[in-house]
Formats: sequence, C-alpha cells, structure tokens
Amino acid sequence: MNIRTGSAIIATGFLVAALAGCAPASTGGAPSSSPTPAPSPSATPTEKPTTAPEPDPDDTSTWIISPEGVGPIEIGGDLAATLDGLPDTWEHDTANCSWTAWWNADDASHGIFFVRGTESDTAPISEITVYTTAEIPMVADAPVTAEGLGLGATKEEVLAAYPGAQEGTAQIGGGTWIMLPGDDEAHVFFEFREGVVTASDVTVTTRSEPSYEVCG
Repeated sequence: MNIRTGSAIIATGFLVAALAGCAPASTGGAPSSSPTPAPSPSATPTEKPTTAPEPDPDDTSTWIISPEGVGPIEIGGDLAATLDGLPDTWEHDTANCSWTAWWNADDASHGIFFVRGTESDTAPISEITVYTTAEIPMVADAPVTAEGLGLGATKEEVLAAYPGAQEGTAQIGGGTWIMLPGDDEAHVFFEFREGVVTASDVTVTTRSEPSYEVCG
C-alpha cells in the first residue's frame, strides 16, 4: 500500500483614569469650597483569553493543523495510544505497514495518515499528512491551520498569510512546497504537485521535508 504526501487573543485591559475636578474658589472673601475627591482609577474587566474548542475525533473539519500536530494526533505521540482515541474507521495494517495509520473521508474529499519512526514499535509520531487525491485540489471540510488554510489553498494565499515562509522543490516527484516559519521541532508544509497551483497535501513533520512515500 503506497501513500503519497504531495502538508491570542491578547487580552488588553484599558485603564480609564477619571480626572478629578476641583470647584472654583468663591470670590468676595467667602471661604473656598472643598475640592471634590477624585474617584479611584477604575479599569474595565480584563477579557479572558479564549481557547480553541477540543477537536471532535469524529469530525475532521474541527481539527487544526499546527506544528504540534493535526487535531488529536500529536507530533511525538504514541501511535497505538493515538489510534485508541480515534474512531474505528481508521486503518492500521500491522502486518505490512505497522508504523502508519490512515483514514479516508466517505465523500473521498480528503484523507489523513500519520507515521511513527520505524526503529521501534514505541517510536514517536513524526509525520502527519492531510491529503487529497483529486486531480484539481479543492477546499474541503478538512483540517486547516489557525488562519483557515488547508487543502486547495493557493501559493499566493499561503505566502500572504505567513510572511517568512520558505519555498522549496521536492527531492522526488517534481512538486514544490512551502514551509511555514517557526521554531518548533516540526514544521507545517503546504505541498503542490507539479503544474498544480492549489495545495494537494498539508504535512506536519520533523523531517527536512515531507516524505515522498511512507509505506511501500
């Protein structure tokens, strides 16, 4: 079985200082009025940071792609334990490709696979890919980045959303990729087949570029 990869809220408190006003002094020898006490400075309640909702294992459209992983699948996680938390529609060929698990949407719009190291059964997950086999990749109800980009995104959209992203050419297959900037161990790659302008794969990997194939 061959699988090709081709992928704060800043809470600001606004301190409002109420300026104290003093009553003007009376004329004609009358005693001056006492200054009006200045109200204590008050601040609007600090807005609490919000967090993204937990991904629904049964709904990949709720999954976010980041250097940490894709939805509930985490870079550095254990393959077997991760599979235990996913629906039984995920496949795992322990006889021929035990280091990989994969899933395909019922409407064939996209699929996902993840890979652990091959050095041992407990090697950590090192690569996760969201992909489509469509000849012309289109936007799908599939995982996306926090900026809303995923399968079907154009190079122009990716480069505009991520200043500092690096472009490269795949060592095998003739396709190209865009690696998103970041200091994490893993990076997010948008992959483009040769001659195609929309992303066919979005991969999170600790490797220098996405694998050409992970099970063959």
